[in-house]
Amino acid sequence: MSRKRKTLILGGACLVTVICVTGALVISRASTQPSLKAKGGLAQSRTISPTGSLRLQPEAAAVNRRLGDRFKVSGRAESILSGTLTLSGNQQQVTIIRRQIESGELVEVLLPGRRITWSLAEGIKATPGTATEQERLLVERLIFDSPDQFVLAQLRGASYFTVTRNLRPDDAGDNYSGPLWRLVRISEPEGTAEMAEKTHWRLYYVNEATDLIDRVVSENKGQTIDASIQWTDRQGEQVPAHIKWTMGGQTIMEFEIVAFSLTK
Repeated sequence: MSRKRKTLILGGACLVTVICVTGALVISRASTQPSLKAKGGLAQSRTISPTGSLRLQPEAAAVNRRLGDRFKVSGRAESILSGTLTLSGNQQQVTIIRRQIESGELVEVLLPGRRITWSLAEGIKATPGTATEQERLLVERLIFDSPDQFVLAQLRGASYFTVTRNLRPDDAGDNYSGPLWRLVRISEPEGTAEMAEKTHWRLYYVNEATDLIDRVVSENKGQTIDASIQWTDRQGEQVPAHIKWTMGGQTIMEFEIVAFSLTK
């Protein structure tokens, strides 16, 4: 066999070997990538790491764009929301201070004579003393039934699952012309749920036309809690003007905004 022919054969064999090895590596890497296809729903988005960008979660990003400027990636905004809380027929003044941190938020809820804080690292803490069960439930509703947590939950690795789109009310007739919703379920990541909240999942009804959240549904001890939200514009920021919580058709709590301020 000639030297030229031997060279061609050896070169061809090397090329085939390189292609086979490269193909095997591609297949191996592809098989280790997590699937984003969900069972029983429209789409399962990937979990966002604590250092991820707020823009990586599509549903949260859509709401973020409508809320205003308080969730700029490079910022550490602080918002102060004051209002009237009605609980069991009694009214009291409440101030909610939300500070953005790397893992999401540090939240202070100021009640008459009480200061209750929440962070992912420490959970719910009260001063003075220890938070009662009623206080924990009250604070959880104020903190988590909110657009702020819908956007920032991704920073602690919460998962977002789009259950359906263009959802109509169950009793909507053929001539229904009211709002339609994207139904998004947020679930706490394993290992952080106890520090995050007592309810480990929530369903958010995102208005298809406005990209604002109209309802938040959760469950506590087998009871469904439904929070309905009305919106207002304050300093160019969209904030809840009024939130009403119901359980079994009965109103259990209401919060009405009095003032809002934002420090960027």
